[in-house]
Amino acid sequence: MKAKRTVAVLTTIATLGLGFAVTTATASPAPVASTSSSLASTLAFNREEERMAQDLYAALAAKYDQARPMSMITRSETQHFESIGSLLATYGVTDPAAGLPSGSYAFPELQALYDGWLAKGSTSLNAAYQVGVELEQRDIADLQHAIAQTSEPDVLAVYQRLLAASERHLSAYERAVAGGTQTGSGGGSAPGRANGNRQGLGAGMHGN
Repeated sequence: MKAKRTVAVLTTIATLGLGFAVTTATASPAPVASTSSSLASTLAFNREEERMAQDLYAALAAKYDQARPMSMITRSETQHFESIGSLLATYGVTDPAAGLPSGSYAFPELQALYDGWLAKGSTSLNAAYQVGVELEQRDIADLQHAIAQTSEPDVLAVYQRLLAASERHLSAYERAVAGGTQTGSGGGSAPGRANGNRQGLGAGMHGN
């Protein structure tokens, strides 16, 4: 009888051990353990920079009857913001955008840019297009710098996609400044009017 009780105890211990092992194996993956301060600060800044672009374009599109390309590119900037957010979660970086309303940013530099560009873009539609040119030029420069400083493959892949999209956005705003777009109905799916026989701006704005 004693031997049977001993076997039962050992069986129970083995079962508990297996259960613990299964639980450990199926646990959710933890964020990357070691994230450099440089990577963390760059991700945080880029997160807010993408949100600032999203908010600015949305505000200008609303002011000018959903004019293109602002209304189209706003959706792309939202995707960029979310892509950086996924990287923040992966690398265990605190989200600087948490709890902040549209038009308010964690970095004074971005706050100053937003306030200045919103004021400038509110003076005329063409000025709003020029703001888009300036913002995308800055975004491209910031992304190129981030790419040069980054070695993590997943982060590089996101930055490179964002860079390609920003280059397309810049081209769209440059065409708009030159008169190659139309106002109103920017939320639709029909392509905008371009100069000559070129395709309009409605397609290809959703770089991700």
